Amino acid sequence: MTTAVPTEKPNALGKDFSRFWSGSLLSNLADGIMLTVLPMVAAMLTNDPILVSGLMVARFLPWLLLGLFAGVFVDRLDRGRIMVVANFVRGGAVAALAVLVATGNASIWALYAVMFTVMTCEVFYDLSGRAMLPALVPASGLEKANGRLVGGKTVTEDFAGAPLAGLLFVVAAALPLAVNAGAYVLGAVVLLGLPLAVRRARPGGEPDEGASSGAMGAVLAEMRAGLAHVFTDRVLRPTVLFGALVNMAFMAQAGILVLLVQEYLGVPEALYGVFLASSAVGALAGSVLVGPITSALGRFRTELVSFGLMGLCCLVFGLVPNAYVAALAWMVLGAAMTVSNVVMIGAAQLIVPGTHLGRVMSVMQVIGFGLAPVGSLLGGLLGRVELSYVPVASGAVILAALVLNAGALRRLTRRADEAAAAAG
Repeated sequence: MTTAVPTEKPNALGKDFSRFWSGSLLSNLADGIMLTVLPMVAAMLTNDPILVSGLMVARFLPWLLLGLFAGVFVDRLDRGRIMVVANFVRGGAVAALAVLVATGNASIWALYAVMFTVMTCEVFYDLSGRAMLPALVPASGLEKANGRLVGGKTVTEDFAGAPLAGLLFVVAAALPLAVNAGAYVLGAVVLLGLPLAVRRARPGGEPDEGASSGAMGAVLAEMRAGLAHVFTDRVLRPTVLFGALVNMAFMAQAGILVLLVQEYLGVPEALYGVFLASSAVGALAGSVLVGPITSALGRFRTELVSFGLMGLCCLVFGLVPNAYVAALAWMVLGAAMTVSNVVMIGAAQLIVPGTHLGRVMSVMQVIGFGLAPVGSLLGGLLGRVELSYVPVASGAVILAALVLNAGALRRLTRRADEAAAAAG
């Protein structure tokens, strides 16, 4: 794949990445505020658990409905412009909700509409950003850049956006929404400065040969090409399915986490948020350490250790009914998951041509999100039998899948190593 390499010293990520990262941090801050304040507004409007839980449906539905289509357009159009437009639309939608809340005209259906709109924009924004990254930094800096993005996301969403939303909500329910909208708009303004050379999927933004722009047949053909790129590749196919299976196993545990923490481990309600924060601390540590770890162990061993730790931490969670041990396991799991995701995404960015990267990333995301609800349902069913069985089953599935897919991971990371070496 063709990569625009910055002229700064080899280990520098460059000023274009700094601008890209700054815009992403503002968007992440807005995400953290929104994902915290919308459930709070929903609880203000209704105490019906079904209606409140509908926000989660609205949050993930866009990936399932539009993820593959988004991948096509990300590979066709100016990726920087997609991100800017997505942020402006998100800012407008949240600003409109702020007005409705301030005037007492908000409804649960308005919350659904805003969540769906914002997350639809998120689909296009995230795929564009991931597809653009290889053109922003040298191949040797992909892990570092991805780690910095993940670390920044953790800090701004979990440690800044969420508590800020709670503090502002106490002052006025509409206030965090207004700040949220402003952060999206400011993030869009920052991204306007990205150079055209790193924003285009193809020189001049031409569609694939034979594709007529705007024709649904061409869109479907490009979507099929993205799917074929994944499912006919002997390296990508098993690793994408492996990642989806690991995500499904993790979601089985995450879906009943509140019950595991409060009923199985005996953590008081007031400390549940503190328990959850341990994962964010681990994720932040993982984002900082992923570069040194990968340099020391190599991509393949890093993936083996990371996925192995994930499986073991799930087992510890279920086999050792101690809140302190479980919190430590949850923190290590957050770090291991972050490291494994950064290396996996970086490997895909190295081996997939830039003209297909948006579609390949969309296939990976859609498969992962598509199996997540299945994992949650299976975890709930098993949890009815015995809560502690769920993390044990999750850990066993992750470790078994790792053993069966170790060869595919080796081939994936070897190809990524070769691509990085070829890129210099």
